[in-house]
Amino acid sequence: MRIVILIVVAVILLLGAGGGAWWFVMGPGAAKTEELISQISKPEPAYVPLRPLIISLIQEGEVTHHITMQLTLQLYDTWDQEITDRNMARLRDAFLHEMHALFAMRIVRQTGFESPLVRKRLLALCDRLLGEGVVADILLRELERRQPNRA
Repeated sequence: MRIVILIVVAVILLLGAGGGAWWFVMGPGAAKTEELISQISKPEPAYVPLRPLIISLIQEGEVTHHITMQLTLQLYDTWDQEITDRNMARLRDAFLHEMHALFAMRIVRQTGFESPLVRKRLLALCDRLLGEGVVADILLRELERRQPNRA
């Protein structure tokens, strides 16, 4: 009699384990399981602030404004911070070059310097210099805008 009870308990446990495995692997719980695993394995983003960039706006051959911009790179993972630090000089130079080209466009001056167009162009620049999948977003902030002293 004891053996029969042990066999019945073993069969019930196996059916329960098989049903649970089916539920979480192939059944309705599979989508929730994938979401949970992706949230758990999601890397912690890293933020790399750059020194403020000073861009001179030139119109009709004259400097009209000096704009100080703060850029912060949001990296997908902290592992990418080393490659970003190694290429910081190249990034600053490329950002300055790109910002001067962008700020010469009337649409950028009208929509603002923190516009999605500027962010999109700078992200494309990061993908070219650092490789795709390193920089998730760029946080732009205009710190100061001033006109130069006229002598």
